Amino acid sequence: MSEHQYHPTVGEMSSDDVVIRAARPEDCKEILRMIKELAVYEEMAEKATLTEDALREDAFGDQPYYRALVAEVPSDGRDETRLIGYAMYYFCYCPWLGRAIYLEDFYVEPEYRGGGIGTSIMKEVAKIGVKHRCSKMQWVCLNWNDVAISFYKKHGGKDVT
Repeated sequence: MSEHQYHPTVGEMSSDDVVIRAARPEDCKEILRMIKELAVYEEMAEKATLTEDALREDAFGDQPYYRALVAEVPSDGRDETRLIGYAMYYFCYCPWLGRAIYLEDFYVEPEYRGGGIGTSIMKEVAKIGVKHRCSKMQWVCLNWNDVAISFYKKHGGKDVT
């Protein structure tokens, strides 16, 4: 007998099927998998040397260095779920404006793009920034990543370089 897993695609899901939530320590293995997928896309796979243990310690240790949100969808039509996206962020300070939130890393698996999941993640990060009285949200994008640039511009991003 072979084991099969069902992975719904964007066209098969409603927005109710996607849950955006705070990352938990047990999510670090899947977050690291997606970090490495993004590194391959960005042609920097050899630079992604972070370990699962370091990722976990740096988010959930005594002094967290980042926070993360994850996007999960049903995995097999039952009670199991699968992570298909994440955002890593941290708080910083702008000497002109005060509190800020920095979106360090942001990824949605390619087969789940175009269905609003990235928008939902971005909105949740923005809501966190508002809740913490941040005056701006900032991020960096590779200048050749036209898909990401278009996404950010669609959501009000401005090139400040």
